[in-house]
Amino acid sequence: MSVLDEELHSAATAAAAGDREAVQRMTATLWPQVVRYCRTRVGNSTQVTRPADEVAQQALLAVARQLPSLARSDHPVREVYRVVSRTVADAQGSSGSPDLPAEVARLLHGLDPTAREIVLLRVIDGLSAHDTAGVLGLPVGRVLVVQHEALRALRAKVA
Repeated sequence: MSVLDEELHSAATAAAAGDREAVQRMTATLWPQVVRYCRTRVGNSTQVTRPADEVAQQALLAVARQLPSLARSDHPVREVYRVVSRTVADAQGSSGSPDLPAEVARLLHGLDPTAREIVLLRVIDGLSAHDTAGVLGLPVGRVLVVQHEALRALRAKVA
């Protein structure tokens, strides 16, 4: 279990038992990562129907509803990202693709969806290979290989 997993597990256990301070601790710990995830995938431009920060708030509420399952989980970070990714997918519905800079979006669009998500989770969101594997349901070795191939392909396009 990673340090973040341990911190979330203890906070989720206490929060599920009714400790309000644990809920605040957990929210404070997750907020920067959830906002970064939502901004990467939803964007924050005026063309987006729901701003990323609003989607992030909705995602944290969804996470709070899952406190008992987070408390039981051996890897709560994975569970958090699953809940957040479902919330983002629901929010995007018809709003389309994320609001990335045009050049970055063009480069990432050339990758297959799994490779794109691995690059976003590992590089943009800063997840470990282990947590990324858990979020996507892939073996850790596969995540590392796909990441390596995707970054090599991106370097070749840029050069």
